[in-house]
Amino acid sequence: MSILTIQQQSIIKNTFLPKISQNRLPLVHVLTSITDNDEQKIEPFQFGRTIKFFQDPHTSHLVDRRVHLCHKLYRHHKNGYVLKDLHNLMKMLNILADLCQQQALFIDPFINILKNCSKPFLLDKATDAEIYSSALISFYADFGYLLRIQNKRIQQCILETLYKSIQSTNKSSIAEDNYDGLRPTPINYLLRTQCNSDLCETLVKALSMVENELSLRIDIIKLLQIYSSKSSNCVARMLTHDCINRLVSRMNEPDPSGELLFRTIDLLWNLLEYGTDEQICDQLNSRVTISLLKEAFFGQITQSHGQYHRQLRNDILVVCSLIFNINPNAPVIETGFAKQLLLFASYPELRSNSPLVKNFKLTTCDEDFEFKKLLFNTVVILNRNPMMHELVINSRIILAFLSYIEPLPRKKDPQRNTFEWKISQFEDLQLHALVTLSILLPYSLNEYFEYGVGTRLLVFYEWTINNEEYKSEGNSFFAKGGRNNKRSQLKYIFRLFRSLVSTKDERIYIDLCDQGIIPSIAGYLRIMTQQTSIHIDHVDLDIICDGLFILSCLGELDVHRKEIFGSEGIEMLIQILSIECPYVCGGLGYHRLLVAAIDCVWCCVVGSVINEDEFIQKQGVFALLDLIETNPKSLQNIILGCVLDLTENTKCLHFIMAWQGRKQEYITHVLCELWRDEERETYVTRTDKGVISDHTKPLMGLLQQSVPLTSLKRFEPSRSVLDLIDNMRSKIYGFFCKLGFSELPGLHEEDYITICIIENFLDFKMGEIWQEIITELDMEGVKLIAHDNEATDTILRATEERALAVVATQNYILEQYHKYDLQIEKEFYNELIKNHAFQEKRLEQWKSFVARTSKYPLLMVAKDSQNQAIRQSRPEEKDYSGYHTVHNLEIPNISITAFTGPFLKIESTPVEILNRK
Repeated sequence: MSILTIQQQSIIKNTFLPKISQNRLPLVHVLTSITDNDEQKIEPFQFGRTIKFFQDPHTSHLVDRRVHLCHKLYRHHKNGYVLKDLHNLMKMLNILADLCQQQALFIDPFINILKNCSKPFLLDKATDAEIYSSALISFYADFGYLLRIQNKRIQQCILETLYKSIQSTNKSSIAEDNYDGLRPTPINYLLRTQCNSDLCETLVKALSMVENELSLRIDIIKLLQIYSSKSSNCVARMLTHDCINRLVSRMNEPDPSGELLFRTIDLLWNLLEYGTDEQICDQLNSRVTISLLKEAFFGQITQSHGQYHRQLRNDILVVCSLIFNINPNAPVIETGFAKQLLLFASYPELRSNSPLVKNFKLTTCDEDFEFKKLLFNTVVILNRNPMMHELVINSRIILAFLSYIEPLPRKKDPQRNTFEWKISQFEDLQLHALVTLSILLPYSLNEYFEYGVGTRLLVFYEWTINNEEYKSEGNSFFAKGGRNNKRSQLKYIFRLFRSLVSTKDERIYIDLCDQGIIPSIAGYLRIMTQQTSIHIDHVDLDIICDGLFILSCLGELDVHRKEIFGSEGIEMLIQILSIECPYVCGGLGYHRLLVAAIDCVWCCVVGSVINEDEFIQKQGVFALLDLIETNPKSLQNIILGCVLDLTENTKCLHFIMAWQGRKQEYITHVLCELWRDEERETYVTRTDKGVISDHTKPLMGLLQQSVPLTSLKRFEPSRSVLDLIDNMRSKIYGFFCKLGFSELPGLHEEDYITICIIENFLDFKMGEIWQEIITELDMEGVKLIAHDNEATDTILRATEERALAVVATQNYILEQYHKYDLQIEKEFYNELIKNHAFQEKRLEQWKSFVARTSKYPLLMVAKDSQNQAIRQSRPEEKDYSGYHTVHNLEIPNISITAFTGPFLKIESTPVEILNRK
């Protein structure tokens, strides 16, 4: 029956049906034919049936059908596999892997199926990535095991699939909305999953399987490069399977492309940077490994005519320096690698007849410039090995570094090697050489005198501080902050001087002092602090601190050098001590500058009577005492020690007693405050008024008591002795021993209580130490004889009695102050009573005044009483009968009661009464 007949019958039947309203339209399915352009709906691939079919032994002869199913699987998942099918997919891959080893017919279909794994897996739901993360990790672990198939094409495909799957360019050509409702997984998710799997370990093991296949080896190393740069966990797993030795053993094999060595070096770099030192040292402590690296390095040096080979040569040197840094005891000397590196580091500064450098040429290109700096850095790293010191001396490399220590710009010398660096490159190498010499020279002091290093350095130093203008490039790491000036050179020449004086070799001290380094540095620092007192940056701070350290080392043990330090140095120190905190690197470097300055005062001023007198007269002691108020405890301890040593000069005591702080507090009060702060920090038990609460432990705090008392070894300090080192109480006691314990100005009530403890500090501390001695003897089972036991009991009893006497004195002082307070309060109360009585009297006088002015009879009565008082106050009248004229001194008819005169005071209503609210 045709479609047209069916439509006619349906129309006839509809004529007999009731009419349907427009609001209830029937649902009509329009029948259309499928055109060739419409895609047919693809049925889902049945993994279960396919796996069952492949595993059925009765279908083993159906090879064509099996190959057809493989092609069907490939076409069905051409956009990628669904994440929830991972388990079945891995089963299918394992089945096909076994079939490929039996029949070569399955190789091509298997490779096609593997290629689909390079595409992102598809997510059915947004939560599938989290749900199937462990399944995907297991999938990649098993996927790596497919490398067991001894077929180069399959192995190549597996490695390429893994590499493409984690590349950012691996995007499908179809639109994201054409995945049949599925969504592709992100590349970062796949990379993170591969790193968490055992894939990296499998690849490391596979290196031994593909030793003779160069392309496969390169592909494995490419993958390991990516994993090692993204995950330190992968690096740790690689190192557990001896990855370094597996890589190094074959890296020098012939490779026309040069990719094997390049990628091996990059992978080694990642392993050295992210791996643990213990694992790396175990794998690198081999002569074979170092020899292979040496062979690769010199192989690139002989081919240093191209940029690629130069860059690879530099990378190999970086890897070698990382190895020497991690393992200083690597057999670099035994293999002769160290000697050859020193030879290249001294080229072309020193001439050599070695065939290694005969045909070696350096240029001013960036790669050769970096190579020279890397050699400098490698020499510094090699110097950490004590066995290298003799080799460094014999190579005369110090002389090569010294050739860079000269004023800029360089003057051309016709006898010098024709090769010349650019000015910016030479400046960078000069700074690098200064840093390198500051590390090498302390181990080569004989060469210091043999090469005349002191004179060279001082000539260069004079150039850095003179007024000759020099426009520095300031492009390198070491030249930071030194553009268009010579501050970088000055900074590192000071650092070199600092490393030399740190050796404490008297010969170097004499050599530098004889050439006038002390007045030169002191004078320059004085000028520098005057010019930069508004703002001191990090470069200035390094220069000042290093200069102060040099002066401290030179003047510490020699009075004559202290006197050379002289007036100019003292003015410089006072200027530095007076600099305020915000002006030094924004406050971040202030404490460092202060420690260096105080150390210089201790070494260059204290111990010389001339310097001490001048320092005191120029109010340097005031500057030190001002710092005690404004700085934390760590610096207060240092400052107190310095000032305490200055008090050996009796002139200092007058200045100390005359000093007053910001709140007009005397030094005695400040010291008592510091003592109380120390006791609060160590939790010493005191009452609210500061009185000793435990007379058996008058000085010991809870922190000291918490340290268990054990049997000590010989020359090991006890906890009581360590307490003297940790806090400032011993220094405060020393101050009061100089100032006295009585008749001190500026003390308060609590200060007198504290001074009672300070005065007996030594006795209390001796009692603590004796208590520890007795306890330690008891712990060791030592019994004292009768006389010794009696002596120790006497000492402990005397300490307790002294503590009780101090407590009684403190209570007496509190009682006297209490009585004094009561007396002051009573006097104040009497003043209040007198004030009230005076106010009442004034009020009565005012009322009387108002009454006299309002009523005339009262005014006359007051006048009569006033006259009577006047008459009574006068002496007896004389007889004036013998006089011709007697004048009446009273003015008649005056209606006021005030005394008359040229001025008249009129009383009125007080202002406070009128303004009263």
